Amino acid sequence: MFPPQPYQSAFTIRSLPSSLPEAYFEASLDLTWTIDADSPNPNREEIYKAHQQLREMLQHVTRKFSVRLLEETQSEAEIVIYRRARSIDARLTSVQLKLWVDPKVKHHADELEQVLRDNAVAEAGFEMKARQARYVRDHLLADAQVARLWWLDGKADKLPELLKMDNKFEQVVGLIKTGMGPATTPGEALIIERIAQLIKDFLDPLDSHHREVLLSQLGQIFNGYERDDLTARLRGLNGHPADDD
Repeated sequence: MFPPQPYQSAFTIRSLPSSLPEAYFEASLDLTWTIDADSPNPNREEIYKAHQQLREMLQHVTRKFSVRLLEETQSEAEIVIYRRARSIDARLTSVQLKLWVDPKVKHHADELEQVLRDNAVAEAGFEMKARQARYVRDHLLADAQVARLWWLDGKADKLPELLKMDNKFEQVVGLIKTGMGPATTPGEALIIERIAQLIKDFLDPLDSHHREVLLSQLGQIFNGYERDDLTARLRGLNGHPADDD
């Protein structure tokens, strides 16, 4: 009886996805099939099916990696193919894989990842500034006396200038708290009064259940405007204990 004979097939993939958009790996695969002497070689359909399944395996691996990590991607892909090649076809006994990246694609990836790093650093900086601004708003500009002390920053030579500032800090605190400025014109005051009356007229005929629902919705609006203090007061009106300041 004749020993099993090897049969070779090969194919190339030009666009294996990576973790970066528009950056692709390329690959060549050499397949070895071990065929019994009394069995036919794999036909075109069987070979095509094996190639397609190997392509899908590789795509699943490569899309997790940057094209800048060629060696790591090659190693991971070889492990996956080694473990799963025989599940494609029992006659498929060896798959030799070679991955590579076009130099232009590698250059594109280097530039893109640098942009992504720069953006991440910038976003972190913006977030830090936003947290600092919220701290200033919620703690240092929530009270005029605290705001004065924060502005002085322990510098006694600024005291004469502070004495000339009259109620400027009260105005600033009022502006931060209301978002409407420290002063309200008679026309604006009339509008605010009418809005308050409209809300009262809407609330008065409601039963307790519908009033509770409305107040809950109003609390969500307050949260959207970062007015946790008003939300806490609403909770008290709605039968829940208000949070301590």
